[in-house]
Amino acid sequence: MEIPTVLDLPLHPLVLHAPIILVGLLVLGGLAYLLIPPLRQRIGWAVAALVVISPLAVYGTVLTGEQLANFFEPDGWSDVIEQHQNYGWWLLWTLVALVPVWFLFAGLDRGRRTALLRDADAPAPAAGEDGEAASGSSDPAATGRKVVMFIVGLLALVLLGAAAWFLFKAGHSGADMVWGPRMP
Repeated sequence: MEIPTVLDLPLHPLVLHAPIILVGLLVLGGLAYLLIPPLRQRIGWAVAALVVISPLAVYGTVLTGEQLANFFEPDGWSDVIEQHQNYGWWLLWTLVALVPVWFLFAGLDRGRRTALLRDADAPAPAAGEDGEAASGSSDPAATGRKVVMFIVGLLALVLLGAAAWFLFKAGHSGADMVWGPRMP
């Protein structure tokens, strides 16, 4: 059995750096997007691209890792390799789950911003019967949107945290396999 190589190096150790960088940037950018609303318009497209690209990078890394494991242990994987692979798959499924959650939150936020712009362009509300100015948004879904955004945002935060955790565990278990026995 042969494994894919680049310049006689197995592909897995080369491609695994892409998810480390991409998922790390996704977690940091995602936290900034969720927790700092004024940044959303500036970083939204970059984070959305990371939400789509990161699972693809992880999938490529998992596949090349399985090829490498099959090359070195063709009769069955050790428990350490199985655990490392499981962390990779958990990371992948966490990122796949994040995709619809992320785009739902982004769509709700866009609707919120559109309603705010519409209200900003509208003429000032007329005074009520008691002479007080009428207040409130012309957006009938504003309250419901806030509640749903809060719940979806919490779910996105949980998924980002899980992605960071599984990235750490996959990377640490892989590094232990390669470097652990050699370190004093």
